[in-house]
Amino acid sequence: MRKIKIDIDYAKCTTPENCMKCLNICQPEVLLLTFEDEDYHNPKDWKIFPIFPSLCTNCGLCVELCPEKAISVKYNLKKLKKIRV
Repeated sequence: MRKIKIDIDYAKCTTPENCMKCLNICQPEVLLLTFEDEDYHNPKDWKIFPIFPSLCTNCGLCVELCPEKAISVKYNLKKLKKIRV
């Protein structure tokens, strides 16, 4: 069984509500922009989350388009190994 692990570096992805490049390029809609706290009006509470990593096609476009290089995708057959950075 294949497994995709998508990590977002939130120290680098600080204004996802203004960027959204990864969200716009991802055809299977693996990523979601949502709020992390009760105050959804505060932009600092908005984060990109990989909510459907099993739908990832491993195209790497989100990694390539991220201007902050905040996304990493790992693919697992038996153990995780990096496929794109």
